[in-house]
Amino acid sequence: MQTLRSRVAFSLLLVVFYLTLMPFVVHGFGMIGIGLSDDAARNSYLFADGQSVGNAAMMLHILTGTILVALAPLQLIRGIRQRYNRLHRALGGVLIALALITGLAGMTYIPLRGTIGGPVMSVAFFLYGLCLFTSALMLARMARTRNREGHWAWGLRLFWLALGSWLYRLHYTLWYLLTGGVGSKSDFSGPFDLVQNFAFFLPYLLAVQIWIMRNRSVHQGALVTGL
Repeated sequence: MQTLRSRVAFSLLLVVFYLTLMPFVVHGFGMIGIGLSDDAARNSYLFADGQSVGNAAMMLHILTGTILVALAPLQLIRGIRQRYNRLHRALGGVLIALALITGLAGMTYIPLRGTIGGPVMSVAFFLYGLCLFTSALMLARMARTRNREGHWAWGLRLFWLALGSWLYRLHYTLWYLLTGGVGSKSDFSGPFDLVQNFAFFLPYLLAVQIWIMRNRSVHQGALVTGL
């Protein structure tokens, strides 16, 4: 009974996630469309005339990041892990590649163009990209060395980092619904904005690390990966 309830609860969470993800995906592909247009710089601050490298890096970051968020939760589905192990492994490889590209593209864009929120946002977002890139590299290494415990731990870290852009927007949506946007400014210089620069990924990484330390022995080899 408990297992059935857990499966139903997980299924409901997955449905809710994808419902909330739809506007995010539409926005992401909409931004790519703007980036490909002739007047991209006039329609979004993310793009600039004569900055082909920066513009390309941003479009690549948005494209791979959007796909990454959409695919990451599928790795949590136990049925796929246990019954369709090859699909699980193939999807894992795709997610690692997407995370590497997303992180690298973001870390390329920031030194070239900076961010609308200034130095604090630039440092925070670059750090996020570095964490995403590093986690993907480490997960690939754990898979190659057949380290099941490391695979589990780095897989959890990468999962939450992969959701970062969605969590960032979710935080803002909830905050504006609850407070009307108190402490947030259009140039992202408000108190809430400054905290949010780090709050969409560092607290989750900390929580994941605590979970890993408390459950390392229990979850050793828990994921059926075929390594």
